[in-house]
Amino acid sequence: MRLRRYVSLLGLALAACGGGSPGATASQAPVADQEQAAPDYAACRDAAGGTPSAMIACADAEIARVGSAVDSPEAAAAFQAALQQLGDAYAGPDGGQAAQVTFADRAVRLARRRAELLAGAVTGKAPLPSSGTPHPAWSRSRDLSCREHPVPRCAARYDALLALLDTPAKEAAMTRPAPASGLPLPTCAQLHAEGKVGSALADAFYARYPKSLAGEQSVEAMPLDAAALDNVVRYLACVAGATDYDPVVVENGLALFASKRHGAAALRALEDLGKSADPAAEAARRLHAQVRAYLDGTPG
Repeated sequence: MRLRRYVSLLGLALAACGGGSPGATASQAPVADQEQAAPDYAACRDAAGGTPSAMIACADAEIARVGSAVDSPEAAAAFQAALQQLGDAYAGPDGGQAAQVTFADRAVRLARRRAELLAGAVTGKAPLPSSGTPHPAWSRSRDLSCREHPVPRCAARYDALLALLDTPAKEAAMTRPAPASGLPLPTCAQLHAEGKVGSALADAFYARYPKSLAGEQSVEAMPLDAAALDNVVRYLACVAGATDYDPVVVENGLALFASKRHGAAALRALEDLGKSADPAAEAARRLHAQVRAYLDGTPG
């Protein structure tokens, strides 16, 4: 999907759906007024009559509307550039319209969750962290957005939104066997010896925790025996407790507990740790409750 290709259609889509000019921003009108006047996204897609370019324009309009409540012009431009780069990668070299329409709809979901994050809200089920290194355009959007909205653990949670754009092609690629790199993780005693707590430990955790464990698809390819699983679960519990249950821990660890391959065993290991006399038992119990809330779509 190339967003610029459909910019000229944006006004037509808005007009067809009963909206105004796409040029209005949060600085020009109250957010409540914008939301009331903005065209309903689903209705706009219906009015598009299956025309790919019009459906993509509906998505562009919705993304612009959602972003207007949280973005400066610079941040909005950076986010649009990031979506364009991601859309090109999603559609592939052929750039078929069906893939572009699919990406546009996923981009709307991402934009809505992004706006919730930047506004400081935590609603619904958290996206599972995406593995790999973000595209430079995404990194720039993240840095600008998190600078304007310094919400807790913004960078890590912003990157986790990329999981909403994972494609079947990526899923297939991630099912290949992969080595358990980055393991074993430090024990609670080793973490204590490092002397990091709070945000410093959370930053160290985000840098250290294997991205292959944090990805929804890549974790399925990780060969974890009982000892390795116990090591990871104990590490997550220890870091969670030492960071006062910072969301970055559960949001990056969630893929493991949601995994079809490892999830049940990981939850049992965490529950067993919570029932033990181990010093990390209390942290394990609280992390277990936190994980369950995220899996149920009710994070607190």
